Order: sequence, then structure tokens, then C-alpha cells
Amino acid sequence: MVSEILLILYLIFAVFVGVKLYGKTNSWLSELDRITPIVETGKALKYGFLAFGGAAVLELLVLYPISSDAGLLFLPLVAGFVEEGAKLSPYLRGGDELYRWRLTVKVALIFAVIEAVLYGITLFFSGNILGALLRIVVVMYHVSFTAIALEDALKGSLLSGYLKAALLHTLYDAPVFVTLAISDLSPLASIMGIAAIVYTYYHVDEAFGVAHRMARRALEERKKKAQEFWNERGISFSEDDGMEFTSSP
Repeated sequence: MVSEILLILYLIFAVFVGVKLYGKTNSWLSELDRITPIVETGKALKYGFLAFGGAAVLELLVLYPISSDAGLLFLPLVAGFVEEGAKLSPYLRGGDELYRWRLTVKVALIFAVIEAVLYGITLFFSGNILGALLRIVVVMYHVSFTAIALEDALKGSLLSGYLKAALLHTLYDAPVFVTLAISDLSPLASIMGIAAIVYTYYHVDEAFGVAHRMARRALEERKKKAQEFWNERGISFSEDDGMEFTSSP
């Protein structure tokens, strides 16, 4: 009975926080879209579908030889480490760090939407309409895990960020699957799942904040260089008065 109660509380908590996380994450994405390098939608879609397809194939290869009960137990672990790795793959390409950040976050969002749509369709046609709607509501967990991983990446350690995100993802997925596999471990899995959600919700602001501060510094640096360029040519700019032309000495 305790296991079932904790699992239900976990599911309610995950949906409640998921709704709030949606608003918080969407606000950060809107703000950062204005100050980070533009990423082509086509490129993000390409990486997103490749990441999702690659993760699905790898998960199938790992879990297929495992028996059903063991597979349910290991599924959260495999999904957490495989999917977080797949979503972070665009960051490994060369080029501007903020461009790679924005591309990777967009890929995470596309990955999450694809997964939500597929789960939603499956649940809808199985008669679980409420489950289908709720699955779409919690889509921003994927984006939040990736943002937390990228926080460490921007600080110089992609590996530690990946491991952190993979662990959070694993703990987030674990309660339902652990309950189905080994019910005795369900209370522990539910408590750890709630802890992972709390950490994600309260830490995601700092994760996005690191990218925001870096983007602001880069923007100010570009403005400074632009002003120096035009000043050398006898043209000065004023934020209050607009553009001011002066003659060179």
C-alpha cells in the first residue's frame, strides 16, 4: 500500500512541477533566443531526428537481450544515459560555443516533442487520453536536463554535466519501471524521483542563467568592437542620441 501511495504522489508531483517547469523553461528559451546566435530550424530538426533515432536503436540493442523484468529495471538507467548522450551530441561539433549551446537546446526540445507525440499517440489509441495529454505537459523535463548538462559544459566539463543529467533522467524515469519490476524498491525509487525533480526545478534557473550571462557578455563585446570600428572612421554612436557623425581630426 505504501508503495502505491508514494508512486501516486510521485506522479502527481511530476505533473504539477512539469507544468511549472514548462512556463519557467519556455521563458528562458524566449529570452535566450534574442541574444544567442541564430540556429537554422532545418539543422536543428536534422540533429533532433538523428538523436532520437540513434537513441531508440541503441536502447533497443541494449535492452533486447535482457529478460522482461530485468529490462524494466534497467530501462530507466539505459534511457537516462543513452538519451542524454544523444541530445548532447550536437555540442560536440566545432564552432562558436553559444551557437552549439543553442543548437543543442533546440535539439533537446525537438527530441522531447517527438517522444511526447509518439507516447501520446500510443496512449491515446490505447484509451488513455488523460495520460496522452499529461505526457505532452511534461515535455520540458528533457530540455531542463540538457540545460543542466550544458551548464557544466560551458564551465569546461561536458562529461560531468552529462553524468549529472543522465542521473537526473534515470531517477526521474525510475519510479514507474522499478515498481513494475521490483515492487519492494518502489518507495525508494519514488522518493529519489521526487528529489531529482526538486533539484531539476530549482537548479534549472542557474543552468540557463550561466548561458544568459555568457551571451550578454558576448553581446556587449560585439557592441564594443563595433563602436571601436566606427569610431576609427569618424562615426560615433550614442545610446541616447542615436548615431552621431563626427569628422576625423
